[in-house]
Amino acid sequence: MATDRIYGVLLLSFSRHGHQRSFVPLFQKHPRIRIAAVADETDIYPELAALNRQWAAQLGVPYIPGVEQALTLAEVDLVSIAHEQERNAGLAQRAAEAGKHLWIDKYIGATLEECDRVVECVASAGVKSIVPSYAYSQLLQQSRQALATGQLGRLLGVHVEAMFSKGWPQPLPAVPPDLLLPPGKWTFPVLKRELLTVGAYAVGLIQECLGPMAWAQGRANAYFFPEHAASRADDFGMMTLGAAQGAIATLCGARIGVATHPQGGPLKAQLIGTRGSAVVDGKGPALDVFLRSQVTDAQYHPSPQDPMQWASGSPVLKSALAADPTGLWAGLEDLVQALDEDRQPRYTALQGRDLMEILIAGYRSAAKGGEPVMLPLERKT
Repeated sequence: MATDRIYGVLLLSFSRHGHQRSFVPLFQKHPRIRIAAVADETDIYPELAALNRQWAAQLGVPYIPGVEQALTLAEVDLVSIAHEQERNAGLAQRAAEAGKHLWIDKYIGATLEECDRVVECVASAGVKSIVPSYAYSQLLQQSRQALATGQLGRLLGVHVEAMFSKGWPQPLPAVPPDLLLPPGKWTFPVLKRELLTVGAYAVGLIQECLGPMAWAQGRANAYFFPEHAASRADDFGMMTLGAAQGAIATLCGARIGVATHPQGGPLKAQLIGTRGSAVVDGKGPALDVFLRSQVTDAQYHPSPQDPMQWASGSPVLKSALAADPTGLWAGLEDLVQALDEDRQPRYTALQGRDLMEILIAGYRSAAKGGEPVMLPLERKT
């Protein structure tokens, strides 16, 4: 078993819809990872191609227009996929078929059928996969610790609040928005569906705590932002989930507006057991420093070039003390060890498929006015 091998990573796209820019310092810092190249499809829009080239030049690696050619590189062991959600499944399948291991940003596909195909392809190719966004964060690590003590007894329920304080809320049009879009339309030029984008973190924690879900109920037709209301795309959503073992979970996932929280948005879990309860703050412990000028002189308006703050964060007055609050470093460590030990990481494409199935069920319920939807979902034939 090799313990000193360097793994080469191919960066597939710096799309504004993904987090590739956040993964770069992670890959650069790890002693066992080397960035080998940047690549993307040939049919992307010119601005994205230019951004990809800019990042490749900055990293001192080649930019390869054409994914198939990039996947033939012998120095590539691992592919980091961070494209539009609708492209992720095809890229993951092609990379797996080329014998490359997968680091997938948040979603393995846009439909349940796509997700199933990725899971099948990863299994048949015998490669390793990780979806690092959900199983390694401080919130999950602290929740696991609380449960491991046994002091809570049998877990009866979980409530998770995941919200991002980004974007500038404004009055909505006088005409009420139409009914919420059903699942399937995820990518928009200037916005994201927030029950999907933010609520996914909450679902990941609930998966870890309660296991498989039996049903889902969703609500997502209230708005803070006129952009979302005009597109019928949620900026605030809630779900209630019933676990197969009988426990109940609730969550809310939302974009609540810039400067509404000292750390860029709350991320908390309440764990309710037969013998006790616990509240876990995923952004604590933290250091609070408040100066009057930081509040009165702050420039809170987002940049006109990034109005919904996809690539920028909110001004913060509070800093988390944890070294790895998002858990991305822990996820990368797990992947490297999994490659060394010929095992799968803790959270793979299989769990990512299950997470997407829960979210799709929640959206189907929300589009039907909150009617519960049973899990697992039926597949199209």
